[in-house]
Amino acid sequence: MAGGNKKVKKAMETIATNINDLPNEVLQYILSFLSTREVVQTCVLSQRWCNIWKFVPTVHVTNETIQHCQKLLDHVIMQRGDVSINTCHLEFVKYFRRENRKANKWIFHALSVCKVKELRVYIQFQDFFLTITNQAIISGYLRKLELDSVKLEANSLDFTSCPLLEELQMGYCIIYARKIVSKSLKRLKMETMFFETEDDDGWPCRLHISVPNIVSLTLLGFDGWTPLFENTPYLAFAIVTFNDECYDTCQYSSFWDCGNEDCEGCYAIGDHLNGSVFLHHLSHTTHMELTNDCRMNMNDSISTIFDRDLKWCPLFRNLKTLLLNEWFLENGLRGVLRILQHSPALEKITLKLYMEPKKIVESEESYGTMEQPFVMNHLKKISVKCQKEVMWVKKIIMTLTQFGIPHQRICVKEIPRSSIYWN
Repeated sequence: MAGGNKKVKKAMETIATNINDLPNEVLQYILSFLSTREVVQTCVLSQRWCNIWKFVPTVHVTNETIQHCQKLLDHVIMQRGDVSINTCHLEFVKYFRRENRKANKWIFHALSVCKVKELRVYIQFQDFFLTITNQAIISGYLRKLELDSVKLEANSLDFTSCPLLEELQMGYCIIYARKIVSKSLKRLKMETMFFETEDDDGWPCRLHISVPNIVSLTLLGFDGWTPLFENTPYLAFAIVTFNDECYDTCQYSSFWDCGNEDCEGCYAIGDHLNGSVFLHHLSHTTHMELTNDCRMNMNDSISTIFDRDLKWCPLFRNLKTLLLNEWFLENGLRGVLRILQHSPALEKITLKLYMEPKKIVESEESYGTMEQPFVMNHLKKISVKCQKEVMWVKKIIMTLTQFGIPHQRICVKEIPRSSIYWN
C-alpha cells in the first residue's frame, strides 16, 4: 500500500509543472488569446517575462480611444523591430479627425514592417469616419483585411500592392473612389456601404470593381448606385441584398420603361438601355441569393435593379441552388419564372414569403407567350417558407405548378414571425 502511495505522489509531482517551465513558444501562444494591454502587463511577473510580450504574434486592442492606447501601440507596433505579427485587431471608440494620422501610421507600419497577415480596423465613431489612405495599405504578406466604419478615398482603390490578399470585408464604410482593383482577391463582403462616386465633371457614376479571381461575393445593402463588377469568371457563391437606399429604382414603372426623364433611377446615370448592370456578372454562380431588405415596403410600387436586369436575363448555366424573397412578386411571378427558364442545372429553390405583395399573383394566361410552361430536369425541391400558408401563398404555388413544376416537389414550411430573421 505504501509503495502505491509513493507512485501516486511521484506522478502528481510530475504533472504539477509550473507555468514558468513552459517554453517561450507555448507562453506566446497562450498570451495571444489575451488583449494586448493584458499581455504587456505580464512583463512585471519576473525577469524572464520582461520581453516575452514582444514576441506574441497578435495585437488586439479593443474598446479604447486612440489617445488612451497611443503609448501602448507605439511600443507593440512602432518599436517592435522585425518581429512579425500574424493578426492585428484595432477597435477604437470616440475617434476624432485629428487622430487620423496616428491611426494611419500604425496601420502602415504594421503592414509594411511587422508583416501582418490579418488586419481588422473597427471604429465606434461619433461624428467622423477614420480615413485610411491608399498608401497605408501596402503589404506583401496581408491575406485578410476587415474594415468597419472607415472611409476610403482615392481615385482608385488599388490593392495590387497586396498580392496575397484573398479576403476583404467592409462594413459601414464610405467609398470615395471610381474603382476597386485586386487581382488576388477571392472573397469579398460588403455590408451597409456608402458609394459616393463621381466622374471628372462631378456627375454621379458607378463604382467599378475589378476582381477577376473572386469566388465568393456578399453584398448586403448600400447607399448609392449599384456597383459595376467587371469580368468574374470564377464567381461561384453570391449573396446579394438590396435596400431602399439603392439609387437604382424606378418609381414610375415596374418594367423600367417609364420614359420619364425626371426619373433619376432611370436617367441620372444614363445606362438604362445598356443591358444588364448586375445579374450578368453572377451568371457563373452555383449558389445565388437575391433578396431585398425586409424593411422595404412591398406596397410601394418601386422597381429594383433586379427587375431591370431581368429584361436582359443571362443564362445561369452552373446555378444549382437559388434563394429569393418577395421582390420577385412585384410583377407577378415574372422574376422567378425568368430565372428558372435560364437555369437549366437548378436543383433547389428557396422562396421566403413573409410579406404580402401589393399585387396578387396573376393567372397563367396573363403572362402571355413570354413565360410558357417548361421542364426542369434537375429540379429536386422548391422550399417555400412563410408565416402561414395563406391564400396568396397558395396562389403562388398554384402558378408554379401551372408552369410545369410538379406539386410534390414543392415543400411549404411555416416559420413563426419571431424566427423570420433566422431562417
